[in-house]
Amino acid sequence: MIYDFHELLGRGIITSRTSRMEEAVKYLVLAGKIKPENTRVWLWLAASTESAKEKRQFLERALQINPDLLPAQALLERLRGITKTVQQSSDDFTVFTCPYCGGKQRFDPDLSGLVCGYCKRIERLGLTNAAQTETHLDTDLIERSDNWAVWNSEFACSACGARLSIPSDQGTATCPFCDSDQIALQPATPDLILPTAMIAFQLHADDVGQILKKARLPRGPKTALSLTPVYLPFWTFDGRVQIRCALEYHVPPEVFSESDCVFVEENWPAKTSWYECKINDLLIYAGHATFTNLISEVLPFDLNSALEYHPAMLAGWQMELYQVSLNDASAEALQKMRAQAFRSATRRRLFMREADMLGDDVRVLDRTYKLLLLPLWMVRYALKDKTYRALVNGQTGKPSWEG
Repeated sequence: MIYDFHELLGRGIITSRTSRMEEAVKYLVLAGKIKPENTRVWLWLAASTESAKEKRQFLERALQINPDLLPAQALLERLRGITKTVQQSSDDFTVFTCPYCGGKQRFDPDLSGLVCGYCKRIERLGLTNAAQTETHLDTDLIERSDNWAVWNSEFACSACGARLSIPSDQGTATCPFCDSDQIALQPATPDLILPTAMIAFQLHADDVGQILKKARLPRGPKTALSLTPVYLPFWTFDGRVQIRCALEYHVPPEVFSESDCVFVEENWPAKTSWYECKINDLLIYAGHATFTNLISEVLPFDLNSALEYHPAMLAGWQMELYQVSLNDASAEALQKMRAQAFRSATRRRLFMREADMLGDDVRVLDRTYKLLLLPLWMVRYALKDKTYRALVNGQTGKPSWEG
């Protein structure tokens, strides 16, 4: 029986997908004799053989035909045990590819792994909890030189100023903040602090649709404009705030809760009582200001479920890059920590008026931080020729909306 090239290639792909590798290799070798310049033949041969040496030879053959063939580059680097950024034209990004067929992968939160968009195989990721992972915030705020935008393509919205990073296989982009298509490609931003942790999406588009139906949105016929899942950046800060108890009587030591107490400091010739309030996971939104008022209404997140950041978790997903620097965020967090401790101490009736305090009456110690990516669904819809916005917490389903 005589087969043409496409039938041989098709049979080779089908038998390879059904794990009949020896049969697949026979078909693909025949296809390669007919059209040796076809790169798909060599990619599928690499996926169908168990020999690392033969895999390398097939991939190198594909690259001889097309040196810019990204799946072959990625698979060859994987064989060599090298994790590397692949450069293509003016973009710098890493494409997560299937080790079996070279197809592009997308992170699936339900499976905690990468799913190939072509052969549907699953590559599990060993993700660990990062709820207690923190970085000490030194007084000098030492700058770090990491770059997490390289895993996707970086864009800037000319209309509203948002900075985004979208999946590398997404040819076009629309700003999830303002629906503008004025999106300009930019070089990957250097010196960005690497995220510490992230919470994966727990809700799908159908879940969000049901939540919005039950929400008391503005009434009337609506036309949906967009329903977009986006990871948004947040700084979180921990610390201990100590306030000197300056009262007419001595304040004895007392433990009020796990987060606040009074302790006595021996400071000869006198003793000083201090009120201490522990602040944990103070959130500072680090992105575009457009949705700030809505974001506060969809809080809180269960931060105890945060997973250690892994670049593969962003494969196929859109995210916003942070625009509030660590310096600015830490200054804002310091003010909020002091204010929160003052409110708590006021309830305990433990110190002088805030206006009478001196600088050394307040101490903020052991400050730590992390950069966290949190999941939110961004919704825009039209009602009576007016555009409205809504947000849905991608973990809990809590919604907030305009109007």
